[in-house]
Amino acid sequence: METSGAAKAITLERQRPAGGLAGAAILAVLALALLAGTIAAACTEPPQAAQEPQVQEAVELPAPTLSMAIVRQPSKVPEPPAPSAPAPRYELTDMERELLESVVTAEAGGEPLEGQMAVAQCILNACEYKGIRPREAVEVYQYAGACPEPLEGAVEAVEAVFDEGQTVTDEPILFFYNPDRCSSDWHESQSYVMTICCHRFFKEAPHE
Repeated sequence: METSGAAKAITLERQRPAGGLAGAAILAVLALALLAGTIAAACTEPPQAAQEPQVQEAVELPAPTLSMAIVRQPSKVPEPPAPSAPAPRYELTDMERELLESVVTAEAGGEPLEGQMAVAQCILNACEYKGIRPREAVEVYQYAGACPEPLEGAVEAVEAVFDEGQTVTDEPILFFYNPDRCSSDWHESQSYVMTICCHRFFKEAPHE
């Protein structure tokens, strides 16, 4: 009996290592299965979608209108009007101009421009002060009756006095005569103003 008990003990001692190895093997298999399951789950899990960049919503601007386009256009500065020709001091007809140019030529054609302008000024003053036209002034004041072809200086003198309003003197001269050609007590009875070349010029004497 003792021999049989000892034999069982020996048999049990020999069986323990085998059972321990089997348990270890089972644990290893379970660990491998757990690891494999974890790996499979990681592989089968869908990848997270990449985070899309945030796009700022565009602000819709109102479409430009015709009025807006007009306002935005730079205002055009209007060009100043072209300066108009100044009105003549005394407007002449063509016939009156030709008459005056001939009279100035006959009275002072050989004198400087200043002398010719003084003759034209006498006729202008007669027209303005007496309210008469040039032809009547020539007849009333008995300016030269001859009508020669006008010289350039006479044309310029009439234009300067009647058109541009230039004057030789501020005095209202009306009369003139050439002492080298004649004497005139009547002219000398008027108010003397000046002498230009061969002509003496007078304004009307004050009435007593």
